[in-house]
Amino acid sequence: MKARAETAATRRLCYSAAMKTWLLIAALAPLPVVAADNTWVLDADSWARPRDGRSISAMAPLPEVVRQWSAQPGRRLLLRYPGGEEGQLWVYELRSWLVALGVPQESQELVAGSQRDDQIEIELSR
Repeated sequence: MKARAETAATRRLCYSAAMKTWLLIAALAPLPVVAADNTWVLDADSWARPRDGRSISAMAPLPEVVRQWSAQPGRRLLLRYPGGEEGQLWVYELRSWLVALGVPQESQELVAGSQRDDQIEIELSR
């Protein structure tokens, strides 16, 4: 009888630990999309789709980037892009689209050296 009670207590403890782990995983799951409150990632797969004014204005994370920039006057967008000619072409086109969305070129700073070759990191900075 004592062994059965210990087994049940052990199962409850394991179940409790497993539930806490799953809750932690569920809580952290959305974090890769937005690395920090003022940092976003635009990946090459999203950018590879055909682009026009309508698709750009709806392409994640650009609507949120423009909304956050608009809400905080005096801030700049730091665009960290992959190095090389392809990365430059990508960031120059993105910069032009951001101007079309209302972010002046003077409020954008281009910096080579994103963490990955298939993404542009966008940061709202002072």
